[in-house]
Amino acid sequence: MLNVYSTSQAGLAQVIKMINAILYKLKLKKRPDSQFDRADILTALPLRNQLIQWEVDDKNEVSLVIPQKQKLWVRIVSKVFMLPGKRVVVLDDVGSYVWQLCDGKNSISHIVKSLCERYRMTRKEAETSLFTFMRQLGKRGIIGFAVPQKKTKGGKK
Repeated sequence: MLNVYSTSQAGLAQVIKMINAILYKLKLKKRPDSQFDRADILTALPLRNQLIQWEVDDKNEVSLVIPQKQKLWVRIVSKVFMLPGKRVVVLDDVGSYVWQLCDGKNSISHIVKSLCERYRMTRKEAETSLFTFMRQLGKRGIIGFAVPQKKTKGGKK
């Protein structure tokens, strides 16, 4: 009797795991929060997506040219409704400044300090607005993040 119970528990765990995988894939359920804390996020290096073309206009605003996703249903819908193959997003002054700093060399912490100095923001204002902006760009695949590995006590990564 005990073996049957443990086998059914293992089976139930697999079913739950499969259901969660389907819900995550369909974006009906959010994945659990990441294992990164605030310190990890501040040391992260934002990187621009190489597939996104961008240019700076005479007003110092950045225009992002975002290509259409290559999924089958997107291609079908775009042909039926004659949608363009790319989308152009124009960033405001602050967004343009942040975009130019997302080169993989500047950490989030450095960008926060730069925003504080240039736009006379408090650190909290700069962090809040920057985290929101970065989250939006990250969810859309416009930028990615390189998070340095933590060093262990032995000095190895």
